Amino acid sequence: MSTVTGDRMDRSIALTIACSFAAQSLVFLAFSLGGGFFAHYVVLFLPLVLGYHIFIFILLHVFKADFVIESTGVRLEKINLANRITLFRLTTLPTILVLILAARDYPIRVPLLVLIVLVFLSDFADGYVSRKGGEVTRVGRMMDSTSDYSLLIVLTIVFYYFTLIPSWFFFLVVGRLALQTVLMAILVAVKKRIEPRTTFLGKAAVACIMTLYAAELLRIVLGRAGSPVITALEWIVGAVVATSIVDKLVAFFRSLGEAKQ
Repeated sequence: MSTVTGDRMDRSIALTIACSFAAQSLVFLAFSLGGGFFAHYVVLFLPLVLGYHIFIFILLHVFKADFVIESTGVRLEKINLANRITLFRLTTLPTILVLILAARDYPIRVPLLVLIVLVFLSDFADGYVSRKGGEVTRVGRMMDSTSDYSLLIVLTIVFYYFTLIPSWFFFLVVGRLALQTVLMAILVAVKKRIEPRTTFLGKAAVACIMTLYAAELLRIVLGRAGSPVITALEWIVGAVVATSIVDKLVAFFRSLGEAKQ
């Protein structure tokens, strides 16, 4: 990457992260001032979200050479739209965590669920934009994979907190995501680089969990009328997640074998 291109990308990264922090601050202000908990949670929000954005900035700076269009090999001089949408999803996660804590004592559950739905929908938006505009980048795939799993963790905590999913499903999903993190860390240590790989069952598990969570939201509207169907769906998705754990282990040992060759 040339010095000029690198400098322009650094400025784009800094501007995007600054705008993201401002946007998250506005989201927090809207919720906290409306809910009456600004003074109680601003001391938690500011250092957590500011530190998280600084961490994301450092990561993007380290991997700025990976802002490359995969189909053409062209290096970007600024963050494209698809990556901005992915960053929106990624940087919203600590804000959601703070709002979850506030939701225990303040009446913000409905708007919080609306925010979660919007973040959930952004996962489809960045994929559509990147494919339609030919904007798929290496760093975008890394961020997308990270944001997907991070979003799943946050959503799982939210749904468990609001008793929308049973305990066994919560621990199954968290265990699967924890295993994913450990295996990825091992591969990064062995291969000295990040290679976001997905399997069919891995994608299926994520899609099934997201579908289940969308259905769980209907439980709030339908009440007991939808419970039998949703309970059956929980067991089906649980079976898919359990199978994906085995698949993930197989893929891990295969990748580990490739690294040793």
